[in-house]
Amino acid sequence: MNIMIVDDEYSIRTHLVAMLRGMVGLRVMEAVNGEDALQQMERSLPNIVLTDIRMPVMDGMELIRQCRMRYPDVWFIVLSNFAEFELAQKALEYGARKYLLKATITKDSVVEEINRAILLLDKSMEKEAKFEPNEILMVQNSLFYERLNGHIHNTELLRRAERLSVSVYMEAFHTPSKFAIMEIERFVDWTGNKYRGRADLAVYALINVVREIIKRWNKGNELFHLGDNRFVVLDLGESDDDRHALKIEDISAITKQYLGLEASFLINCDFSDMDDFFQKVLESRQQLVHFFYEKNACIVNTKHVPAPVADLDLYSFFQSVEGIGNERLQVAALPGLIEAYFELLRHLCRPSVSVKGDLKTLIQFIEKSGFAVPASLKSDIDQLLAFRLTDFKLVFTEWLGELDWNSRHRKEISKALTFIHDRYATKVSLEDVCAHVNLSRSHLSKLFKEQHGISVMEYMESYRLKQARLLLRTTKHPISEIIDRVGVTDVFYFSKLYKKHFGINPSKDR
Repeated sequence: MNIMIVDDEYSIRTHLVAMLRGMVGLRVMEAVNGEDALQQMERSLPNIVLTDIRMPVMDGMELIRQCRMRYPDVWFIVLSNFAEFELAQKALEYGARKYLLKATITKDSVVEEINRAILLLDKSMEKEAKFEPNEILMVQNSLFYERLNGHIHNTELLRRAERLSVSVYMEAFHTPSKFAIMEIERFVDWTGNKYRGRADLAVYALINVVREIIKRWNKGNELFHLGDNRFVVLDLGESDDDRHALKIEDISAITKQYLGLEASFLINCDFSDMDDFFQKVLESRQQLVHFFYEKNACIVNTKHVPAPVADLDLYSFFQSVEGIGNERLQVAALPGLIEAYFELLRHLCRPSVSVKGDLKTLIQFIEKSGFAVPASLKSDIDQLLAFRLTDFKLVFTEWLGELDWNSRHRKEISKALTFIHDRYATKVSLEDVCAHVNLSRSHLSKLFKEQHGISVMEYMESYRLKQARLLLRTTKHPISEIIDRVGVTDVFYFSKLYKKHFGINPSKDR
């Protein structure tokens, strides 16, 4: 049991130390004021503190107040003079358990009070340590939340973990490792349908399934509930990015198989120790915006995500990327225009709260190109509570349907465009597109050219180049990587096509 004596007078400290000498199992620490005491607590937390009230730098009242938030289990005994009786009473309101008058203090009274404190602390520890498995998970996550939000420090976290037999904090975080953030899709719906809205039961069901998986990798692995539908998956001792990604894919598959849930993951979050772990978890929250811009059940590698772009004249930027002016567009160009704009938003990955404003810019662009956007579409955008960017995109897709675009341009052409937009980054041939829409090569080529004025492969080439221009202007990826991402294999051929299409070399355009 650790005890700390806090007093600015050396003679009083040594006198109290002498009184406590001989008590078995007691380790005595000394501090000259409240600030000194707090600094020592960062390294070694006492169970009991005897503190004076009036001290320079930081007095006993402020010490108790700060410890009430940071170390609430520390047992405080206040030392006071007769003239400080009201302050001593106030200290009891702050959380002190007892006050002793300096004028009448004796060795017997100090030892009696210390023994009483030890007895009550031991009983409290014994009572709190008896938890069922699910209660252990609750306590484990409570400690995680307290430390993550800065309510306690490592010393107090480890002390409570030891007292409550929560092993993960005592055994983990000693070697470089990884973690992933797991976000469950439609978690509220699942909780309501299967657990009648009991979020606690839903969380425990998920935690128990995932823990069974991750403990196969390392018995010290744990799953922490970050809040709402998000969880932190520990992958202790892992240093290989690809192996970590395969493990996460395993979690995704089993979670879907046994719970009927789909999840998105932010993976390859590295950390070296406990402080680094909690700091990286806090930082990772800023990167979760990328989920909004991806498809459901996506896996995002934290090492490959660019920083969000906030300040940008989106109208001018989109106009320059597309390489078009304010001239009136043909109705056949609308789907490609809308697709390109949503792809731009995905690459920019601005804060999701800005999306509705960004979509008003798209509407402005469409209207200046000669099309009337109905008030109902604008209202739908304003009122939509979107889970993904694709939820907004669906509103525009439905509007295109109302324009009767599909019937006038054949369902097969619509399917061909969707296929190209989804697969442009891979090796796609005209035969692949024909097979997808179930038309012969000659028939598809004729229909496509009638509607777009160019061939299928010319359209695909143009779309690839636009995506390359987008990457050039929104990322720092080398050109060799960009051409690979858009499905072009030769850098010299790419440069030639790019200059022909946009009238400028890729490197100068960047």
